[in-house]
Amino acid sequence: MMTKEKTEQKTRNDDSGLSPRISRRDFVNGTLVGMGAALLGSAAPGLAAQRKPVGVFSDPWTGFGGVGDYANSNGNVASVRDAAHLIRDGLTRSMIKDVDDTGEVYDMVIIGGGFSGFGAAYQFHKEQGQAKKCLVLENHPVYGGEAKQNEFDVDGYRLYGPQGSNDFVPPAKDSDGLIANIYRDTGLPFEYDFLSPDSGKTAVKAPLEHFFGVYWEEERYDTGYFLGAGAETPWVINPRADKLARLPWSDSFKEELNRAFADKQEYYTGEDLDRWLDSMSYKELLEDVMGYSPGVTEYFDPILAISMGGVGADVYSAYSAKLLEMPGTNVHYSFEGNKETGYSFPGGNTGIIRHIVKYLIPDSIEGGKSFEDILFKRINFPALDRAENSLNVRLNATAIDVSHAGPAETSDYVNVTYHQDGKVRRVKARSVVMSIGGWVARNIVSDMPEPLLEAYRQFHHSPILVVNVALRNWRFLDKLGISSARWFEGFGRFFAIRRPMITGESTQPFDPDKPAVMTFYVPFNNPGHSAREQGAIGRAELLSKSYADYETEIVRQMTDMFSAYGFRAKDDIAGIVLNRWGHAYISPQPGFHFGRNGQDAPREVIKKGFGRIQFGHSELTGYMSNTRALSEGARAASLAMKQL
Repeated sequence: MMTKEKTEQKTRNDDSGLSPRISRRDFVNGTLVGMGAALLGSAAPGLAAQRKPVGVFSDPWTGFGGVGDYANSNGNVASVRDAAHLIRDGLTRSMIKDVDDTGEVYDMVIIGGGFSGFGAAYQFHKEQGQAKKCLVLENHPVYGGEAKQNEFDVDGYRLYGPQGSNDFVPPAKDSDGLIANIYRDTGLPFEYDFLSPDSGKTAVKAPLEHFFGVYWEEERYDTGYFLGAGAETPWVINPRADKLARLPWSDSFKEELNRAFADKQEYYTGEDLDRWLDSMSYKELLEDVMGYSPGVTEYFDPILAISMGGVGADVYSAYSAKLLEMPGTNVHYSFEGNKETGYSFPGGNTGIIRHIVKYLIPDSIEGGKSFEDILFKRINFPALDRAENSLNVRLNATAIDVSHAGPAETSDYVNVTYHQDGKVRRVKARSVVMSIGGWVARNIVSDMPEPLLEAYRQFHHSPILVVNVALRNWRFLDKLGISSARWFEGFGRFFAIRRPMITGESTQPFDPDKPAVMTFYVPFNNPGHSAREQGAIGRAELLSKSYADYETEIVRQMTDMFSAYGFRAKDDIAGIVLNRWGHAYISPQPGFHFGRNGQDAPREVIKKGFGRIQFGHSELTGYMSNTRALSEGARAASLAMKQL
C-alpha cells in the first residue's frame, strides 16, 4: 500500500525451524512424516520413530498432499500441469496418430468433471434417466475440479480445508429452480448448523467461510491488519471498529476508505446501469467517476484478485465488480441486521459435488446416503467407470482432441480423443459438452469455427494459490484476538480460519488448544499490464517455484507475523499443502459481459456452440461460482441433447 510505511522483510532462519539439510523427499515407508518432521531438522528421525506418517509427498514441485482420497490431487499437480502444457504447445497432434478406438459410443461425452461438468451430467440424467449413456472425462486423479479438499490427520483429529471452490448459500426451500432441485434430489440440506464459540476457551469471532472476514463483513468478525514486523505497531486489530483511526495512514486516505466502505452515493441511475458499468474498468469507476485516489484502487486490487477476478482493477470490468458487490456499483452491501449466509463445508464446496456424484452413481462413495457418509466416506473409485453404468466418470483422462466426424453441420458423431495411462484412446459421442475453461477448449476442439476462436481470444484467465496449513493449535491467534488477517507485503495477502460446520462425530474442533486449518488465498497482483499479461505473469510465478520454495516463504511469513505471540513453526505446523490453479479465474475486461461497439459479447458467441458441441462453463457468466457452473453445464447439456 503506497500510503503505509515500507517495512523491511527479515529473514529469520533461526525462528523458522527450517534446515537446508532436510530433504523434501524424506519418506517413511513411502510417505512423508509431515511438516512437523520436516520443520524439526535433526530431530526428525526421532519423530519418525514416534509418530505414524501423516500424509503423502509426491514430486518436489507438487509437494505434500495430506491424507485420504485427495492426497494425490492437490490442485494442478505436476502430471496435470505437464499434460496441459503438451496441449498448449501443440504436441498432442502427433500423439493422435497412435490412437486406440475403444469402440464405445456415448450419447453424451462431457469434458471436465467439475461443477459445470456435473451440472451437465445431472441435466442429462434428469432428461434421459437410465435410457442413454454418458461419459465424463476428468484429467485429475479425483473429480471435482477446484471443488476438492485437503485432508490432514493431526493429533487424533481429521481436518479439512478447501482446495479452491468455497463459500455457498443454500437456495430457498420453496424454489423450483435448478439449484434447489439439485439440493432436493441429492439430499443436500437447506439448513446448516455451526459450532458456537465456547467463551471459556476463546472470545475470537470467526467467519463460517474464508472471504467474509477479510473485507465484506470485517466488522462482524475479528480481523487484524499486519503492518510489518518492523512497524511501530505491527498489528492493528479490527481497524474498521474505529474507522481506521489506529492505522498509520494519512487522514485523507483513511477518509477515502471510510467513504468507500460506507458506499452511500449512487453515481449512475440510468436503466442501463449494468451496460454502463461494463463500459469501463473498476479503476476508472473508482478514480475517474468516484474521484478516489490511486491508493484506494490499490487497496481493493488484492480483494478483487483473491475473490474472483485474479487481476487488478485497471483491467477488470466494473460490472464484474458489481457482481462482487463492490463500492460504487449501486449494490450498497451491508450485513447489519442480517444473519450469516456465507457457508463452508469442512472441505469447501467439495461437500456439494460429492452429493451430486453420489446421487448420479450411488456406489461412488462408500456407505449410505446420510450427510456424514457422503461428506467423509471413501470414494469407491472402481464404481465410477463400469460398463453397466449409465454415467461413467473416467479419471486421469485428458482430452486432447474433440472434433466432428465430418462437417459439423451434417456429422452424426463427434470423435473424442483422450490420453490416459500412457495411451491415446478414442470414443464416439452423439453430443459433447465442453465443461472446461476456454484456455483448453480452444486448443483441443480442432474444428472450432473462427468466430468462436475469435471470441475465445477475448477470454483472459488468472491464477490463484490456495494454501492450507494444518496447525496443532492456534493459541497465537487467540492471543492476538483474530481469526483472519490482511497484510500488504511478503507472502500472500489474506488468511482465515473458520468456525466449523456441525457434522456429527466428525465435527472439527474450535478450540485454540486443538488443531485447525488456516487457509491462505494468495493473489498474484500485477496491475499496469494488460489482462492477458497479468495472468501470464502470475502463472509464471505460480509455476516457477518448488514446494520447498513456497514452504520457506509461508513459514517465514507466519514467523514474522506471529512469533511475538508464541508461534513456533516447528511446534505448531503439522502440514502445509499447496493447491496451484493456473487458470483459476476468468478475468473479464470491459465489454466482456455486454459487448462493445455493437458487437456481441464474446461469452454470448461461445454459448451458441456449433454442430454437436456445446460449451458450458461458469466463465461464460464472467463469475465463477458453483451455482453458475451448475447452471451453465445444465444449459449446455439441454442444448446438446437436441441432437439426440
